[in-house]
Amino acid sequence: GYTRMPEAIKNAFTQIILNMLGGIAFLAGLMYLHVNGMPLTISGMIELSGAGTAQSALLVMPVILLSLAALTKAAQMPFHTWLLGAMVAPTSALLHSSTMVKAGVFLMVKLSPLYAIYPVTGFMVTSVGAITFLLAALMAISQSNAKRVLAYSTISNLGLISACLGVGAPEAVWAAIFLILFHTVAKSLLFLCVGTAEHHIGSRN
Repeated sequence: GYTRMPEAIKNAFTQIILNMLGGIAFLAGLMYLHVNGMPLTISGMIELSGAGTAQSALLVMPVILLSLAALTKAAQMPFHTWLLGAMVAPTSALLHSSTMVKAGVFLMVKLSPLYAIYPVTGFMVTSVGAITFLLAALMAISQSNAKRVLAYSTISNLGLISACLGVGAPEAVWAAIFLILFHTVAKSLLFLCVGTAEHHIGSRN
């Protein structure tokens, strides 16, 4: 909302509302854990999941809720519109490469051992990530606005990272971690290049 333009204000509220949905899912997951007397740490959840008790079976719901929060923050479909709207912000290089969008995938990295234990949660994350990866890549190549190309590319890359993490296997998790590092460096430089080009030619086309 920095520029105070109608488009900027509209997109600012879209960002707040969609990320708030993720925040509600995150809070619901924590409340579910607390109400059922389960640990509130991820290490404690992993330890409980291997216990084979009735309580460990209840872990599926909080893992799904926390994953939903992570997928929202990582701008996965159908929550991706907030990231496209954030393109009007003057700090998009920082926002899209390493700060905001990586919070979601970081949570999924921490949850990845649980995806291997509870296949239904891993399947959900992998499916959403794979669909997002494919559709966002197709949308990226159909854009003429350079910033929108990079935005869809970011969503697509985050989808690939999410798909790898949902598998839950150590090799796939390592691949996702390296993708996070690659995307952080490459995308921040690409955004800065687009900004430089825009200043010189006066267009993002």
